[in-house]
Amino acid sequence: MNNTVPWYVSLIAAFLPFFMFFVAAIWHGRQIRKSLTTRDGRSLAQVFDDIGREIRRFNDAREKT
Repeated sequence: MNNTVPWYVSLIAAFLPFFMFFVAAIWHGRQIRKSLTTRDGRSLAQVFDDIGREIRRFNDAREKT
């Protein structure tokens, strides 16, 4: 048989799985980042920081009384 596949077709076929892997990894990372934010755009770390600040403020106010 005569192999008459152009070089660019074989190049695309060879690198397509790697390209799709990187596209999937980027998409997955963006989905994870989106799921780790609240509706108002704050990250979960900021939410936990605010909760900790409120708990400390509550405990300080309770100790003063």
